[in-house]
Amino acid sequence: MAQEILVVDDDPDLVEAVRITLEAEGYDVTAARDGSEARTRIAQQAPALILLDVMMATDTEGFDLAYELQNSEETKEIPIVMLTAMSQSKDYVETFQYITDRPWPVDMFLEKPIAPKKLVETIRKVLAQRTRS
Repeated sequence: MAQEILVVDDDPDLVEAVRITLEAEGYDVTAARDGSEARTRIAQQAPALILLDVMMATDTEGFDLAYELQNSEETKEIPIVMLTAMSQSKDYVETFQYITDRPWPVDMFLEKPIAPKKLVETIRKVLAQRTRS
């Protein structure tokens, strides 16, 4: 049975590109446009991994959802790879310093646009690390 990856992003073009890449590698892909839809999908079927955008309805929606998932007994073991275009911003580090004083609730960050090879390598690495833990 293929591992399911949940892509949470409000950019339909990015979601489709990720879907094509991951399905070609044998993963099942589901998508959600925002945190609310992601919560519904996760409640229906917990994915093996979540690819989560930072900024959707709000500038911190991705972080808010990641903290929520991390603090829940039912979802805290689901690895999260955060997708961001923020690192292209000059104020990237300064921006994120003010989001929270807690450790970031994600396993890894990937910068948009995402190279397909890098995406697949990252997912494999994160899933392998979680399997060994």
